[in-house]
Amino acid sequence: MKSNYLRSFILTEILIVTIMISIVQGEPPTPPSPNVNWNPPNTGATAGQSQYIMAGWSSTNTLGVWTSAKTYHSGNAEAGPPKNSFNLNEPVYLYVDTPIGWMDNFIWLYEYHQSNQSSGRWRFWRREIGFGRFMFGPFYPDQSHPSGNYTWKVWIVEPTSGEYQSQVVSFTWGEEIPEFPSSSVGVILVLLLVLPILLKSNSRQFRLDFARFLKY
Repeated sequence: MKSNYLRSFILTEILIVTIMISIVQGEPPTPPSPNVNWNPPNTGATAGQSQYIMAGWSSTNTLGVWTSAKTYHSGNAEAGPPKNSFNLNEPVYLYVDTPIGWMDNFIWLYEYHQSNQSSGRWRFWRREIGFGRFMFGPFYPDQSHPSGNYTWKVWIVEPTSGEYQSQVVSFTWGEEIPEFPSSSVGVILVLLLVLPILLKSNSRQFRLDFARFLKY
């Protein structure tokens, strides 16, 4: 009896510890739209594709981010120029300038695919970096939906003060897919629903008018 109780107690403790570890090491919550003021929680472990190198020094008071197809070359100390349209076989590098005076920071990167955000993912989260200019990557598109419009949102926090800053950068991989604002989509749907009714009504009226014309 005691043996069974002890065994159940140990299994329960192991299960609780396993769940706690998975929560600590898990991804942050899915963020809302890029334009919504939201910050990821500064808790948990570092994970994701967060390889980076230092690519120079920052000279800005606010977070700066841009995408480029070129990697940093230490020989000439040049960062890749900004670029927002990439072929599917091109890698994308993310350059980050941290704010002046922020010596110890944590950084997150979330990827939105298409403006409706039907599919998104964390590229990396809670990566610790210092002060300066950093290059992350290379990044490649997802195999399930490579082409289209992408938006990356970057957050950075200075843990001592708890102050966050964020920036958004948009680009295309492959062909750009035309998109409509949500209000326009609603208007289009209404027109598609109403148009058959109008056509049917007009067609009936035309037949009546034509029948009257034949009588005369």
